[in-house]
Amino acid sequence: MIKLVLTDMDNTLIPFGAERVSPRAMDAIRELRAAGVEFGPATGRDTQELMRFFGGDDSAFQTGILSNGKKIYVDGELRRKSLIDNAALQRLSDYVRGFEHCFVTAYPLANDETNPAWCIATTEADAAPYAERFKFACTLVDAVPEDELIAATVACPLGQDVLEKIKAGGMEACPEFDLVQPVDAWCDVVPHGLNKGTALPMLLDAMGISQDEVVFFGDAENDLALMGALTNSVAVANATPAAAAAARYHIGRCDEDSVAAALEEIACATREGRTPRFMR
Repeated sequence: MIKLVLTDMDNTLIPFGAERVSPRAMDAIRELRAAGVEFGPATGRDTQELMRFFGGDDSAFQTGILSNGKKIYVDGELRRKSLIDNAALQRLSDYVRGFEHCFVTAYPLANDETNPAWCIATTEADAAPYAERFKFACTLVDAVPEDELIAATVACPLGQDVLEKIKAGGMEACPEFDLVQPVDAWCDVVPHGLNKGTALPMLLDAMGISQDEVVFFGDAENDLALMGALTNSVAVANATPAAAAAARYHIGRCDEDSVAAALEEIACATREGRTPRFMR
């Protein structure tokens, strides 16, 4: 029996660039929870971004894995918080700035609805397209601030080949970090060995459930660890080849509201005591 559904956000539950989760998906989440199945995100996004996606309805993310595993919530309680190493991030920034138009962005632990971020050692012209694309308020700085940081990213407009070089070279120069890619031209910086998959055991222990009682929907590189940790992993049709290969089950495209349809089916199957059709 399924007791928890986790889903990635960008290009899984919601098309990348969309402002809000669809009305159908919101209704499906409510229906799922009414059927007795808990729901939550497993995402690189943090709370203020989820508030925007869910239209201010935080009931949709009382439980879940946020910021690529750096935050774990259970019933609204923050159970774990992992920060970014400032000194290591400065080394990464020094490395990345060797690639023209590429830069590191750092996000403070103390944030608000404006989604503030520091864009390090770059220009307004290079940073502005990313600030618009990812909806953060950019402040240009020369070096990594001393404030507590919950997240960091690498921007690279030079193509996938260059981004792969930056990922490999950045992790070699800064072994404190893993660089994982959720969308094109952009990498998340996470503490080495910490990801959505490593966050799962704490979440399961807190909820008193087993991994085979969880279903996860994903699409990209930062979903692979969680897909590998779960029996019931599901890829949307627009997933990367690696994510599609890692998933056990497959559904339609994100922009067709396919996760919402799957949530509706899980809710119906739960009430009827059967296996969801897409998992047969």
